[in-house]
Amino acid sequence: MRNQYAELKPVPCITYADAERLREKCATPILKQVRNDVIRFRYGDEQHLEEALKRIFQYGQGGGISRRSAPILEMIREEVTEDGKYSLVMVFKAKDLQLSDFEKRQAKIASFFGPGITAEIGMGESNKYEVRLISETTL
Repeated sequence: MRNQYAELKPVPCITYADAERLREKCATPILKQVRNDVIRFRYGDEQHLEEALKRIFQYGQGGGISRRSAPILEMIREEVTEDGKYSLVMVFKAKDLQLSDFEKRQAKIASFFGPGITAEIGMGESNKYEVRLISETTL
């Protein structure tokens, strides 16, 4: 019997055939790893991307946020940008944060999930925050 107390369920992933094909050829190894990590069960972690979020949002440090305010990954989506690039969109719930809290960490997000990607920040539906990681590799 598994320890369900430490079980973290996968997040939903929406993908499309064109994005899936592009992922195989253009997604960076880090983007592939992030996708694979969050769409499977995890054991011992409290939330998906825990270490990444801790470093990016600097919990409890000067200029950082409190751990209670940490964004929670709700789902991911794979897309193809208008100019034909692979994009992994992470959708977060963060009721105690503002869009500016994400925007001022945009360079740190790109650096953490890079090299070979750019990061875009935006608002999605239902007051969710979207972090779009776009591969710079093209066909």
